[in-house]
Amino acid sequence: MDELNKRERLKELYFKIKDCDKCELSKSRTKFVFGSGSACAEIMLVGEAPGKNEDLQGLPFVGQAGKLLDELLGSIGYKRSEVFIANVLKCRPPGNRDPKVDEVNICKGYLMEQIKIIDPKIICTMGRYSTQLLLNTDRGINGLRGRVYKMDNRIIMPINHPAAALYTPSRMDILRQDFQKIKNLIDSGGDLSCVNNEALNPENEVKTYKENKNEQLGLF
Repeated sequence: MDELNKRERLKELYFKIKDCDKCELSKSRTKFVFGSGSACAEIMLVGEAPGKNEDLQGLPFVGQAGKLLDELLGSIGYKRSEVFIANVLKCRPPGNRDPKVDEVNICKGYLMEQIKIIDPKIICTMGRYSTQLLLNTDRGINGLRGRVYKMDNRIIMPINHPAAALYTPSRMDILRQDFQKIKNLIDSGGDLSCVNNEALNPENEVKTYKENKNEQLGLF
């Protein structure tokens, strides 16, 4: 699909879903946050949900976490306009609470359609909710962060949410290292050896995790 077709399909999707009222979040939102960036992005970054500033402006990652994200992208030679940034939820949960399961289930189809249209080489899941959704796992972000997964001929790499680095400065270096991994993967055309990581199979990872978890539970 060429750039013009991708842009038109994203526009069609936006106008189709921008007035969504399938869950209670539609009643409290100020603006629907579709996502922004290039329709032909090689890199797609997925967070969990809009915050206060995003809800007011209708754009993803425009607060302090957004400034840090711009800085991290700049450190590997990218502008915000050259990637695509989205969230699992398109509307802000009241008080910035965590997304609810039913909200994710209702909204996830919109994200999947965006991914299908843009067809990025790499998806960086920022934080727990986007990571668990796209890898279909219940594992926490700390056990998955910085690892590289291959799904549907696409690379998925979980990283810490930029907001986490703002609250825990010790995570900043880790986040910068992960962005360098992203650059290495793009520059190498997706060669996983450049990050010293074999392609991991999410299904095997989840199976092993559940087996280990069951063994641990069986000890008590």
